Amino acid sequence: MAGTPSIAEATRRDVAASAADVLRREGPGAVLVVGESGSGKTHLLDAVVRELGDEVEVMAIHTGRSLRSVTYAALIERLPKLAPDDVQDRIGVLRALWAELHRIAGEAGRPIVLVVDDAQDLDDGSAGLIAEAVASSWVRLLVAATSRHGVPRDFLDMWHDGIAERIELAPLSLDESRETAEKRLGGSLSVTAANVLHGLSGGNPLHLLALIDEALNAGTLVCKRGIWLLTSGFASRGEALADPVRSSMESLSATEREALMLVALTEPLPRAAARALVDRDVLDRLTDLGWFADASGDGLRIRYQLEADAVRRMTTATRRLHIYRRALSLGGEEIRHPANELRLLELALDTGATLPAAELARGAAAAVRRFRNELGLRAAALIDRPAERSLVRGVVARAHLNLGDPESALAALSAAPAVPSDLRDLLAGSLVKFTARTAVGELERVDDDAAELERAADNVDGRSGGGMLAFGPGAKESVLRRARLLRALAAVERADFAAVAAALEHDGRLPQAAAAPAIERNLWLLLDAEAQLAAGRFEAAARNAGLALSDASGEDEHFPLEEHGLVRYLAGALLTGDWSSVDGVLGSYPGGRTRPIVVFGPGLYCARAYALLRQGREAEAAVMLRDIVENLELMDPLQLLSVGTALAAWAFAAIGDEAEARQYLARAEQTSRIGSAGMRHLAALHRAGARELLDRGSGLKALDELAEEDRVAERPGWELLARILAFELGAPDTTRRGALLAGSAEGPWAEAWGAWARAEAAASGEGYMGAGELFQKLGLYRRARAAYARAAGCFDADGDRAAARHAGAAARACEGLPGSGDAGEQEEAILASLRLSRREQDVVDLAVAGLSDRQIADRLHLSVRTVEGHLHRSYAKLGIKSRDELRDAVED
Repeated sequence: MAGTPSIAEATRRDVAASAADVLRREGPGAVLVVGESGSGKTHLLDAVVRELGDEVEVMAIHTGRSLRSVTYAALIERLPKLAPDDVQDRIGVLRALWAELHRIAGEAGRPIVLVVDDAQDLDDGSAGLIAEAVASSWVRLLVAATSRHGVPRDFLDMWHDGIAERIELAPLSLDESRETAEKRLGGSLSVTAANVLHGLSGGNPLHLLALIDEALNAGTLVCKRGIWLLTSGFASRGEALADPVRSSMESLSATEREALMLVALTEPLPRAAARALVDRDVLDRLTDLGWFADASGDGLRIRYQLEADAVRRMTTATRRLHIYRRALSLGGEEIRHPANELRLLELALDTGATLPAAELARGAAAAVRRFRNELGLRAAALIDRPAERSLVRGVVARAHLNLGDPESALAALSAAPAVPSDLRDLLAGSLVKFTARTAVGELERVDDDAAELERAADNVDGRSGGGMLAFGPGAKESVLRRARLLRALAAVERADFAAVAAALEHDGRLPQAAAAPAIERNLWLLLDAEAQLAAGRFEAAARNAGLALSDASGEDEHFPLEEHGLVRYLAGALLTGDWSSVDGVLGSYPGGRTRPIVVFGPGLYCARAYALLRQGREAEAAVMLRDIVENLELMDPLQLLSVGTALAAWAFAAIGDEAEARQYLARAEQTSRIGSAGMRHLAALHRAGARELLDRGSGLKALDELAEEDRVAERPGWELLARILAFELGAPDTTRRGALLAGSAEGPWAEAWGAWARAEAAASGEGYMGAGELFQKLGLYRRARAAYARAAGCFDADGDRAAARHAGAAARACEGLPGSGDAGEQEEAILASLRLSRREQDVVDLAVAGLSDRQIADRLHLSVRTVEGHLHRSYAKLGIKSRDELRDAVED
């Protein structure tokens, strides 16, 4: 039997062993394995048979969809002595079955196990006789059937009567999907690819492996430096399940097949349209057969995306055209829904339908916004009038940006407006052009673009545009305001926050910004967020970026607002110490949304790796960053490659892998110009930190120089980050700048480091205890241990041994937690001085139990003098003077 593995090897062995035990026991016995097609049922049957080995005689019963309506068809082929007259006689078939089973059992000398795969295709007559044979203990039964078409009723009755055990094969977990994929690929699968493949396959092993094969054949699943990655061109093309879906559709009527194609081509098909286009009985039957997903608010969908892709692939052009015309004629406007807008657009383009320019433009914009870039480019290319095509050049440019081709984006925007006096035409693509300029390193040209807009402002017709864009009063002022926004965006990239502050005051605050279109208001929020990050107001930065990301009220002019907003939001959240924010954002990109997680996933995991580094979990971060960097080199819409390589260099240096660290450091130097000013600065800090970890004394000077540059430029938030990273590397806060900066910054992360810096300045045990508690709340357990150790040292120096002991206990409470490794040479020495040796602990435990020195000596085979010495040293470590205080000290 050929099949698809589904569950982890260890789990499958456990399930197979349990099933075999059921079939070994005395009396009637049966095992029903139920799961979706492709879930590994056949594979499990094979495993059970192997587990039973020579203990049983296996008799396979073959089924077939075409024979399901033929009574006793499955049994007839196994009953060669059945007389022709007995074929339709139930008693005759039963006698023949008993005789054959008796013969086989006698010859084999062991029990018989009937194995029935694809039992959903077993005819009812055979199922009834097999159930009767099992109930009479003639045979035991091992069955597999799909959830969709169901287990024969007679077999289900055995389960209800307690004769049969039922095993439900659940979908694979994400980890199991990744393990299955890596086994097929023979190498490591990136975390982003694992999420996407798992989401698309729904955890179905057959779907998963077929999808992998399809991607390999298409060249969209590639191996780089030993890691398998998905490229930006990855998509299900319907090849993966073409054969099994075609086979399943053969059992449907022509009307049912057409209904299935209709749903696949227009999904989600609004329910009102479905009722108008398809008979109720047909919909009910397809639903009963499991073709449709559970009811959802937006309409009817095929249950599995890969099956829908396969149905679309096998629908001919002629059939598509027929379905399109029928849908529009019968469904009318009821068929249109925002959720199926792109499906209808794709269907129209595939059938050669003629669409109005406005509909093509709207569809192209929607497609590009959802990263259906090829579809968006197809629609835009069909707009033939120059004036209307000029208006969508921003859409075309954004599609090329999404595909990682900023040069083509700039080429699309190089043509002058077809109607320069039209406000919409003049401003079309002006914001996308800024992103393309920065991506190719042409920041200086942004001022030229702004100047060009300023020169064109006098010629704009304030009556043009038909009121379609919500620009404020005065067409000329709208153009000038856009030019000022471009200059402010360029100023942020140059880290000129004085210019940004002036621009914000002029255009970015209420009431000035209220008259601007939504995209401009949101960009001013992001500019403000960037300025807040530089100023150390991290919570305000995250709040402003979050507001921009959450505003879906207006036209975005195809500017990559999500990319810009995510970077600022995550930067603000992480710098406050909100590590969980990354998981929250990741959770908003489920694997089923293929393109967004392929595009944004690596950048989001880069943020998670940053959080791991700050938590002292460098080994975990290193594994993740190896994956992330290779993904970012393929696709980097968030412009984080410079940060990713720098973080990787730090992580590998921290775990002592010098060769890998130096390799990533070299790559980090080569990519140092990638990203926003803030991200380039973050990368520079981590490159300096990696150099310090590799060659002590080589990186702290660079960190200090960067911090000093920030001090002079009045960027206290950036300066604080530089000084905290220096703290992490062991540098003291000799200038007291760290404490000062942390005191004015926002968030618990800055608060914790400020407490550390103040405690260090005052050599305060209480101060270090407070810092330790703050670090512990943040999950920075290594730093918490270091703070508690220093507190213990301070208390011990002051002669307060009880407080030192309490601090040592707090440090011990952090041991074994994630990232709680070596707290530092000085700190570990302090903790060691407070810790009882194993022999001292043994002696103390017996003393607390009430044994005398002589009794302890006899119990531990020591001399009395040695016991006294151990107790004396233990008293010193515990900060007590006599045995009378020992119990309280130990309990404390």
